[in-house]
Amino acid sequence: MAGAAFLPLLNSSVIPSIYPVATAPGSDTNVCWLDVAAPFIVEDAEIGLHAEIVLTSDTFIGAQGYADGADATEYEIYLYDADGKAVGADGVAKRLVVPAMQMTVLSLREILGNDRKFWGGMRIRLRPKGRQPMHASDLFSSAFVRWKTAASFTNVHANPDPLEWQRPETFFYSMPFPPLSEYESIFSLFNPNAAQSLGAITLYDPLGLKLREVPYELKPHSSLLFDLRQGNFVSDPRRGFVSSGEQHHRDDKLLNPGGGTIAITNQQGSVKGFGYLLIKRAGTSRFSVEHPIHQPPFKPVSAPEPFDSSSRFKAKNILYTPLLFRSRRIGGVTLESRFHFSSGAPVEEFLRISPFITDAEGKVAWQVTAETKLPETISSRQIERGVIKLGGMQSCMLDCTELPLPKTFSGGLSLAVTPTTNHTLMKVELSVKEWSAQAFTHFRPGLQSARGYQASPPRGGLATDYIASGARVESSGNKIVRDEVIGVMNIDDKGLSGRPTLEIFSSGGLLTRIDLGEVPPFACQHYLLSELSSGKIGPRDLSLRLVDEHATLLMSVVHLDYARRDLALDHGSDRFSTFNDYSCKASV
Repeated sequence: MAGAAFLPLLNSSVIPSIYPVATAPGSDTNVCWLDVAAPFIVEDAEIGLHAEIVLTSDTFIGAQGYADGADATEYEIYLYDADGKAVGADGVAKRLVVPAMQMTVLSLREILGNDRKFWGGMRIRLRPKGRQPMHASDLFSSAFVRWKTAASFTNVHANPDPLEWQRPETFFYSMPFPPLSEYESIFSLFNPNAAQSLGAITLYDPLGLKLREVPYELKPHSSLLFDLRQGNFVSDPRRGFVSSGEQHHRDDKLLNPGGGTIAITNQQGSVKGFGYLLIKRAGTSRFSVEHPIHQPPFKPVSAPEPFDSSSRFKAKNILYTPLLFRSRRIGGVTLESRFHFSSGAPVEEFLRISPFITDAEGKVAWQVTAETKLPETISSRQIERGVIKLGGMQSCMLDCTELPLPKTFSGGLSLAVTPTTNHTLMKVELSVKEWSAQAFTHFRPGLQSARGYQASPPRGGLATDYIASGARVESSGNKIVRDEVIGVMNIDDKGLSGRPTLEIFSSGGLLTRIDLGEVPPFACQHYLLSELSSGKIGPRDLSLRLVDEHATLLMSVVHLDYARRDLALDHGSDRFSTFNDYSCKASV
């Protein structure tokens, strides 16, 4: 069992929050607003590019508090063009209230009121309107952005920015990026604040060598674009969504052919910004979007070697993803996974990572031994005693095609880590072989985070309460044109088998519940939604909710579009994600 290899060596101490809890200066204790930011909003009818805003409205009291209509979420949507000019006569682009678990999709074209081109950033303010005062329970699935063209689509959630995080300090913001010889990558940075943002964008190679540092200056509510391949600012957002052509790709002079880490550092006393990285296969028009993570400023400290007397690795946490595939054919397509890890700004001098893979029964399918070493995609200078060792700003890539896995394998990848680090620094790259299409997302937090989420009284006692949005099952004639691969992973350390239920919601509320059967301890299983639903759902936008009363599980989703021959990903989010990481002192 996976637990026999790693879980007994976990440090049982509670992981501190990344951000300290504080009372927002001047905040109204009768109001419980949460701000989220989406830093790259584009609408361009000339190239057939359209954007949508997806609102999950997933804050409610209790296990089934959505059922009686007593809970809802109020939204205010603010749109700013690239120069910082607000959309809407009073500065608010749209206001609305959505009943709990009635997924709502808004067209950006309809909000703008015309077909004019637009690009810039978005800020959404939301607060629960329900049976008792509280703040939003889900920071990471409260709102999504979807981009669509005739050839491609993708989605990513907005980034949370609670009031007590909105303070002028130095913040470090980073993520790994894939090889620039393979991908065109455009980073968008948005200042959602009413004050100027100053800082620098820095690119590092996999070994942490600084490639380029470029200062930036963003006036209030404005946006900028940065081309990673060239290492400079650009002005046209279209280049992230249309094909640049094979000749242009071959003629490019790259700053660096490999992958690495992009980091954004704010000047002390300057407000922070939010960014998305748009990733497009070089020479094509298929795109994906992924986001970095903010970290507070700190200096790394030295630490003792994380091995016991028997040279076993002592982990402080484990991070997870159920999106590991090796030539696995599901829904008529073949899925392959590749992973990109970054240290960002580690708490200690080195971030150490020990990966292992479990199958659908919970058995270890691969881990590092004397016979099964780490693949050559990871530099020997980043390996110590069979464990990945990354210094500050270093990164590496784990390619499943180079692992001795069974043919047509699917399962879950776990990363035992020390010191504690953020799951967002670990990226998933998923490919569909037949379509030459790729999409990106990131890992899920460890079990210690989940235990904290479970302690919240409004949760209703559920061990698992997981949300994924933007799903769809649709057919044309006898052919499926949209479908979902649902990955479910049991991360519970108590040896409990899960028996989860999948709840499916549309704009009108609950459609159906589906029993997924047994998920053994440490197992990772995959389901095709069209097979689970048996045609009972109909062609509509869906939110998926995974619930289990006893076992701790997580869920991620692969959106398959057979008409566009493209895919998108949703990593899924616990409905009480970081519920205890901020407060707004809600009261009657």
